[in-house]
Amino acid sequence: MHDPDATPRPTYTRHARERMAERHISDAEVEDVLANFHTSYTDRDGNPIYIGRSAGRRIKVVAGKDSTPPHIIAAAD
Repeated sequence: MHDPDATPRPTYTRHARERMAERHISDAEVEDVLANFHTSYTDRDGNPIYIGRSAGRRIKVVAGKDSTPPHIIAAAD
């Protein structure tokens, strides 16, 4: 059952979906990084970047600037 007080689930660009498929990164891994990242910073365009570990691997997630819920524009390992 969905918890209405939980953080809204992210949305994804086509580019993010393509890269996730190429790298075998699941939605669950992206959401895990967003919830439990160890490092965050912004790129030169102001997009937040989150780095964390999920399922034993390092994953970097890039979200769109000022997006709520997070709009994922890239994901890489």
